Amino acid sequence: MRVAVFFTGDELRMPGEPLPPGAIYNSNRFALVALLENLGCEVRDLGLVPDNLDATRAALRAAAADNDLIITSGGVSVGEEDHIKPAVEAEGRLDMWKIGIKPGKPLAFGAVRVEGRDAAFIGLPGNPVSAFVTFLTLVRPFVLRLSGVDRVLPKSYLLRADYDWARPDARREFLRALTNDAGGVELFPSQGSGVLSSCVQADGLVDNPPGQAVARGDLVRFIPFSELLN
Repeated sequence: MRVAVFFTGDELRMPGEPLPPGAIYNSNRFALVALLENLGCEVRDLGLVPDNLDATRAALRAAAADNDLIITSGGVSVGEEDHIKPAVEAEGRLDMWKIGIKPGKPLAFGAVRVEGRDAAFIGLPGNPVSAFVTFLTLVRPFVLRLSGVDRVLPKSYLLRADYDWARPDARREFLRALTNDAGGVELFPSQGSGVLSSCVQADGLVDNPPGQAVARGDLVRFIPFSELLN
């Protein structure tokens, strides 16, 4: 399966480059390419695209020319420099924009049409945790199904919560969590969508229903990364 990826954001820099005020390193480039290659995809990395509508439209056309799927990171929110939504609408169609999960609300799905053929399109958030979680929970099963795999949903397990979660979100939450030697599961201390270390140090995700408070001793649904990374 051929997948084209590109990344939007004038603030993005590559590792080793100077990091001026307001700039961030493009960690998503390495994570998403590796995740796709792990699924057996032939990945075409189109690199960084400037924050303007014409450049975004041109990148979409180039990506759609000979690929089955286009995945972008960034530019799917509602800021002045977020051009993915109007660009996809101009070059194809947008079937979905925004989903009720946390992290990962700004996610787009549709298609880009070039020379009479459609390439599927998925626009991921720019925040690294949001991109990682939405890839594992939504992009991964989509790619597997397109590749002919029947079983695409990961196994999950009911484990004892060794934590309190008193202020749940109205959206479905995927909380980065660690298992412990006592057979329970604990949350990574920071659940911010920019804290990539929460993905590196966690063992998996707690799938928490919308509005569901958790008290110590409750059973929660845990999805290990070993189920999501193969």
